[in-house]
Amino acid sequence: MNRRKRPARYWHGLGPCLDPFSVRWIETAQMRGCAVRADASPECREYVYASGSREVALAFSVLGGGNAVCEISPGSLVAEVDPDFSTLGVRFRGPVRAVSVEVVEEAALPNARQIVKALAADYRWADSTRQYFEDGYLRAPPLSRSRGYVDEDFRWLGRWWPWHFLFPNGNGSEMVLDELGRSYLMFPPDFPGLNGRPRVPAGSLEHAWTRPGFYPNHMDWLWLYRQRVQAGGAVALAEIRLPWQW
Repeated sequence: MNRRKRPARYWHGLGPCLDPFSVRWIETAQMRGCAVRADASPECREYVYASGSREVALAFSVLGGGNAVCEISPGSLVAEVDPDFSTLGVRFRGPVRAVSVEVVEEAALPNARQIVKALAADYRWADSTRQYFEDGYLRAPPLSRSRGYVDEDFRWLGRWWPWHFLFPNGNGSEMVLDELGRSYLMFPPDFPGLNGRPRVPAGSLEHAWTRPGFYPNHMDWLWLYRQRVQAGGAVALAEIRLPWQW
């Protein structure tokens, strides 16, 4: 006996929403009159984005500042591959109906590392190499490799470190920021002035970025850090953690 194939299920991550349970339809950015990110193609305004995974949809909700997911019904719309998340995402050209809405309590929201783990299958560096190993450790970005860093230099960040919060400096050093805005530095091989001191921390930041539901825009986070350093002067600079200090 032939069994009828079950229809695919899709979830959409809601952004900030005053009354999620009132949502009946998910409209495109074009229909809502909303702007899209500067590097996005103009056509993306004509689509609603979704995933066959609730976990992935919730990750996108948190990235967008939300805390809710809804199961959707695309009706007759065809699921197209999301060009930016070809493994995990799909998109529909037009509005889709919200079948159900789930609001997630803050304590149950994924943290930054869990979000990265959920989306890692589609995270690629500019040279199309994967950003993470299967065990969750960050691969050295292409720019870092060109400066002499190797994959092992990034293991101190722990598994599924959110790559947005790794910032290369003009002098070859690299800075990371944790969720408290604290900064840590690492240095490439043969960096002037090390004088035999460690260039990569011996400690671990495995504990960082584990706050549920918190994944700020990385450029905003960097701007806030720079403002704090500028206001704090020498005292703030002295708080930057160097590899041989911890």
